[in-house]
Amino acid sequence: MDKQALRKQYLEERKALSQQAWQAACDSLFEQVKGNAALIGGGPVHIFLPIEKFKEVDTWPIIRWLWHEGIRTMTSVTDTGRGTLSHVWFDDKTHFNTSKWGIPEPVNVPPADPSLCTVIFVPLLVADKHGNRIGYGKGFYDGFLSSLPRSVTKVGLSLLPLVDRPIPEELHDVRLDVVLV
Repeated sequence: MDKQALRKQYLEERKALSQQAWQAACDSLFEQVKGNAALIGGGPVHIFLPIEKFKEVDTWPIIRWLWHEGIRTMTSVTDTGRGTLSHVWFDDKTHFNTSKWGIPEPVNVPPADPSLCTVIFVPLLVADKHGNRIGYGKGFYDGFLSSLPRSVTKVGLSLLPLVDRPIPEELHDVRLDVVLV
């Protein structure tokens, strides 16, 4: 099965999660992140902000925990016209607007350099045991991840179990170092 067909299949599976199953999966991921504090080190951490209408992982509990631990956070702002991401700092005083895609985006915040991060939390629909992932197919994160130093750990957060068969790889794809499910 090609990536487009897999993308459609797993997007439907994620959308079909009950509220209870979605919340349980989000809670489990939060506990796994807290249990792997050594993975994060002292930060800073780059983390995606969830698109609620797509039932993405609720990263807000992770973000609040990072702040409680004194770890600085940054996120991406999408430039759909250029197909790129810019990166900004945000904290508990930051105000957000919602983009036309439903992405919370910080406003009036300073730019950030993601190469300073210890960890990048990456959104995905599903991943395999090799760290290959299926996202939304626009390539924003692959372009971003390919620009990072190898020392930055790329961690996927998945609401769905790892797939048994390898996900087809394309030349621009960047593998994750860790996938939490």
